[in-house]
Amino acid sequence: MLSITAIKDGYEDIKRHQSDRHVNHSQARVLAGGDWVNPNMNGKKSRTFVRGIIPRQRPKRKDVEADAATKQDPDIEYDHMDSMEEGEHHMFGHTGENPRPHWHKTMWEDIRVGDFVKIMDNEPIPADILICATSEEDNVAFVETKNLDGETNLKSRNACPALTDLHTAADCVSKLNAFSVECDRPDTNMYRFNATVTRNGGKSPVDVQTVLLRGTVLRNTGWVVGVVLFTGVDTKIVLNSGGTPSKRSRVERQINPQV
Repeated sequence: MLSITAIKDGYEDIKRHQSDRHVNHSQARVLAGGDWVNPNMNGKKSRTFVRGIIPRQRPKRKDVEADAATKQDPDIEYDHMDSMEEGEHHMFGHTGENPRPHWHKTMWEDIRVGDFVKIMDNEPIPADILICATSEEDNVAFVETKNLDGETNLKSRNACPALTDLHTAADCVSKLNAFSVECDRPDTNMYRFNATVTRNGGKSPVDVQTVLLRGTVLRNTGWVVGVVLFTGVDTKIVLNSGGTPSKRSRVERQINPQV
């Protein structure tokens, strides 16, 4: 009986671990290059027991160099406008120490507060993000929120009025476009969000209408550029998720002390 119970619990833990790994290893486009450094203080990523013992394998140096010489790095994307202006030869791998601004594909678990991210159409939102600009003329984005509230109809979200000029990676990196965001502590209310954006001495309010929450999916919108406000356990969807319920039957609870 103990062996069968151990096998059953181990199988459930393995399936849960695989599900978490699938979500954590999903990819998102994060701003990189152009001497961009996230000014926010971020702690190191915690490691599980298996990851602490078995190091992550990386491709060899010579393989990376040979691959960069023959084709474009699949993890690096440039804005279409910048690519057209600077020529097609820039579409290949970087050779300098400070490459020009670009979007680098990064795993969800590596996204940090303060990172600029670019979400494409039909992609899930990796964290709670403040909308800077969208592909629409009115800076409107449409999201599907059925994973949060069960509603299948699309909802509209607007970009922050003070940040609508941040369309490309170069705009986000530029020091002339620097700004700061002051937020309240994370709470469980899905329909309340209070923050303030300070730029060039002026302040603009931020509410839930200008934020994309984790768990939603971008729909009918070409792209959205935003800045990460909350990640991981601080996101509203995780704060509202309860603990794992116990599935022990009455017979199992009675037999447990006897065993």
